[in-house]
Amino acid sequence: MPVEWHPLFIHFPIALFSSAVLFDFISILFNKTELLIVSWWVMLLGFVSGVFAIITGFIDDNLIGHFNDISPFWQNHGWVQIISILGFLSLFIWRLKTPNLFNSRKLMLLYMTAGLINVGILFYGSHLGAELAGRI
Repeated sequence: MPVEWHPLFIHFPIALFSSAVLFDFISILFNKTELLIVSWWVMLLGFVSGVFAIITGFIDDNLIGHFNDISPFWQNHGWVQIISILGFLSLFIWRLKTPNLFNSRKLMLLYMTAGLINVGILFYGSHLGAELAGRI
């Protein structure tokens, strides 16, 4: 019986991306700018761990074969998670290119809203994965 590696890696990007958004929120709420640095690093680690989660997801999908069925894409665990990762990548790039992002109330609210939406998409994709694996 082949070993499924994906379940060993998936929890790291879920925890890291959601924690990064949480650190941003706490930073804004309590005016602790050092937490923005923590959030940046946590999100970067989310990408590193996300690479392994995606690679192992493709490997395990060779056993299951659900990734080819993309109709509708919002019910496909793999596609939803890739969309989520791309959303976090967009936030990360936005953050890199806009050093004063958290000095503008309007931009900060827009960034945080996009972050919360991405966390929701990430959690929904995780739920689809748990259903696919028969865990719920």
